[in-house]
Amino acid sequence: MQSSEARTAHPMPEAGNPLPANTILIYEKSDAYFFPLYAGSVFSPFGVPQPSFRYLLYQLLRLFHLPGLSLFWGRWKAAARKAERVILFDYGYQRGMERYIRRVNPRCQVCLFFWNRVNRYNKAHLHFRDKSAIFSTDPVDCETYGLKYQHIFYPMEYYTPYRAPAGPGRLFFLGADKGRALFIASLKPLLEESGLTCDIRILTSVDDPAYRERYRDILSDRRLSYNEYLALVKSCDVLLDINQAGQSALTMRVMEALFLSKKLITNNGSVLDCDFYDPGNILVISENRLPDPEEIQRFLLAPFRPCPASVLERYSLGHWLEGFAGQPPHSPGQPGRPT
Repeated sequence: MQSSEARTAHPMPEAGNPLPANTILIYEKSDAYFFPLYAGSVFSPFGVPQPSFRYLLYQLLRLFHLPGLSLFWGRWKAAARKAERVILFDYGYQRGMERYIRRVNPRCQVCLFFWNRVNRYNKAHLHFRDKSAIFSTDPVDCETYGLKYQHIFYPMEYYTPYRAPAGPGRLFFLGADKGRALFIASLKPLLEESGLTCDIRILTSVDDPAYRERYRDILSDRRLSYNEYLALVKSCDVLLDINQAGQSALTMRVMEALFLSKKLITNNGSVLDCDFYDPGNILVISENRLPDPEEIQRFLLAPFRPCPASVLERYSLGHWLEGFAGQPPHSPGQPGRPT
């Protein structure tokens, strides 16, 4: 797929450390993504099954602003009593959590982390009591809502050295539609014409027959565990990353391309200003102009240049945690945040 000439590999980064004993994270599903690596420090918000009658009762209490919400919360309550820092992810945060933590542990630092863009599902989280402790991965949201910027992270444990493909390149994408199906469907023939074998799976619950017929070649109803997904990422040569409209934050696919040593095709122009950008590794495309197959071929043939370990370290768990310790995680021109 590409020239056999590639820059000498950088030293492999050291495996990351587990979360410090004084820090806990709260995310909607503690067994999702890479969070099982930090078992015992990552907690789901609820102590009741979803769905269930008790969960329905909780939602009624929340809807009508009634007391007693904390009775339904999970095992994290015990851990929060001793923690020095609690980081609440946007999908995991429930109204009143910060007040509960401060009541049982007044010295604890409590932060809210928007891993996703501010949207109609999580916008109410902006009422978080400590406005100075709200962080976001999206620079536009930071500007719009006065939030602090914080990069996303990826486990050093998953780092995989680059291996040149033995045959024709394989491209992989898995994600929800989020308005991206039309552009991806238009892009797929050009990717295939450039020589790539495309494994594109857009997850959808839409039952409209016309929609399903139009995009039948790229639709999928099967959801994967993160381990299943990771196996497919490791077996591919190129990752496709198509941001939803209005998104400027780096996605997990960008991190996976960096740490698993894959080439990346993305429509997120903000990567051009990131410290890891290399035109031989990342092709930035525009929704206003589809790339020519020849342009894609030149990119595929360019030597892959492994990302330096010093750069990967800036997207590690340890560096991410530093950003909540009162130290700005990035200055202009440094990782993740466009200038």
